[in-house]
Amino acid sequence: MIERRKNLRARKNIPLKLADTGFDVITETVDISSSGAYCRVTRNLPPMSRIEVMLLVPGKDDEAETKKIRCKGVVVRIEPAIIKDADRAHYNIAIFFTDISKKDQKTVEDYVASGNMNAAEIHINQ
Repeated sequence: MIERRKNLRARKNIPLKLADTGFDVITETVDISSSGAYCRVTRNLPPMSRIEVMLLVPGKDDEAETKKIRCKGVVVRIEPAIIKDADRAHYNIAIFFTDISKKDQKTVEDYVASGNMNAAEIHINQ
């Protein structure tokens, strides 16, 4: 498979809230980049669904303040997730950020590239 991503991404679990008229879903990222996120939800969100996204991005060090980032996104992929003994269906979804400020995008980019993770958690995409 050819890798199409152009942004650095990291396998980090940060709090994430997804919303649209009629629902709010609170979860955490499986991985994140400055252009999108991958996460698991218990709601079937069809591809091309437009959603509101709120991320809580940790500061660069233990002293730094967590930053709340609000943006808009679109679901670009959804896959059923098999979870043993789950009482609800789960789905892995990929979200592309469609409306994120340059400042917030830079915050996420800096977090992904920061020293808050080890080399095994960083993936360089070309």
